[in-house]
Amino acid sequence: MGVGVEALGMSIGKMSRLGKLLGVICWVWGSALPVWAQDPFRSGDNARPIRPEVAAAFEEFFCAGRYSQSREKLEMAKKASPEEPMVYALLAALAYQEGDLEAFAQLATQTRQVAAELKKTDPLRGNLYEGVGYGLEAANIVVRDGVVIGLPKALPTLNQLFASIRAAQAVDSSDPELNLLNGYMDLLLTYREKALNQFRMAAPDYLSYRGQALAYRDMQRFDEALEAVDRAIAASCSNPELYYLKAQILVSKGQDREAVPLFDQALQASAQLPQPLVEQIQMERDRAAQRSGLTGQLPATPSP
Repeated sequence: MGVGVEALGMSIGKMSRLGKLLGVICWVWGSALPVWAQDPFRSGDNARPIRPEVAAAFEEFFCAGRYSQSREKLEMAKKASPEEPMVYALLAALAYQEGDLEAFAQLATQTRQVAAELKKTDPLRGNLYEGVGYGLEAANIVVRDGVVIGLPKALPTLNQLFASIRAAQAVDSSDPELNLLNGYMDLLLTYREKALNQFRMAAPDYLSYRGQALAYRDMQRFDEALEAVDRAIAASCSNPELYYLKAQILVSKGQDREAVPLFDQALQASAQLPQPLVEQIQMERDRAAQRSGLTGQLPATPSP
């Protein structure tokens, strides 16, 4: 699920599988006659009512990947729909990216508390986001205390995360939103075949195909990964992270020269991405260019 997954996982660094799981979690989301928008995950009888402000914030964050510009829409979504836990989870991810750990801790707890209330009317999503909230709180412990000390402290909270996810699965294990989160969790725990199956049941399409591309990439099934990422690009709103992912897959295939223009395409949208991610894309782009003999076309390296 976008930068919340990969950037946080990358910044936490070398840790155990449970530690990597925390990265995924940080990825990881009143009028009398309200207007409702389309549920991005479900259709038909299973669709949930969702405010237009929430739908707009979701699209800005995940479809377009305009992370730096998404705060305003997320704040509008929180005001319009204070009972929606996904909004607090996405605000927590932004707070982490911005280094505001005090806000990150507060929003983690708010995610869990709002989700606990939602369980009364929507047990599936309530349990799902209660699990996300526990995961965010566990991530906060690790960030605050470090991996060596923090991870053992976080284990009880992680157990609550897994219990909440199991409760959501008991309601409907085929739910697309639940499968999207489970896919990323399984992927970072290196259960790649299982993750692939989860992503196939996920929605919306641009996130489902993105997850499949990541799973295929990690399984070194690069042609299938390229097919999946192309489908994600076709279904998305020009999310620069998808061009970055396609470039990574081409590099894995030894096609550095073909990858460089895709790295460049992602970097053209650097203003909407977190600076650590921009620096990572730039570094991988430079290495691919050097390997393919394109050193004369290297852009200026961003200043620290």
